[in-house]
Amino acid sequence: MGKTIVMHIDEAPWVYGGPPAEEGHKNGGGQLVGDIEKGPWIHINWVPPGNYTPPHSHNQDEVMYIIEGGLTMGDRFCGPGTVVFIERGTDYDFTVGDQGVRFLNIRSGQATITMDGKTHNPYDKADFEQLQQRL
Repeated sequence: MGKTIVMHIDEAPWVYGGPPAEEGHKNGGGQLVGDIEKGPWIHINWVPPGNYTPPHSHNQDEVMYIIEGGLTMGDRFCGPGTVVFIERGTDYDFTVGDQGVRFLNIRSGQATITMDGKTHNPYDKADFEQLQQRL
């Protein structure tokens, strides 16, 4: 039997940070739809204006879909409706635009993040807090 997941993104539980209306989330927030360990899952991210995500890679392929605002990746501005595919192991970075950005991040299973030669599990609380200090 197959798997079906149906949920509106505004109903998704927060796995870190919180909504833009709440104060104190300097790095934004993230919500999760799906099964983080077995997949598939969709992470709904929001990042405040002007934030920069340094070069990093993941151990899973990913698809990003920009919902609101935008970000610049390389020399390309990615606004609402932009779809970005990033193959596992590919280093990339981005700068968030003046309106901030809200985007879907879709992966088939749990992903790690590698930055500056160190690999982190962003869903381990202690590891995540360490990673946030570097962003």
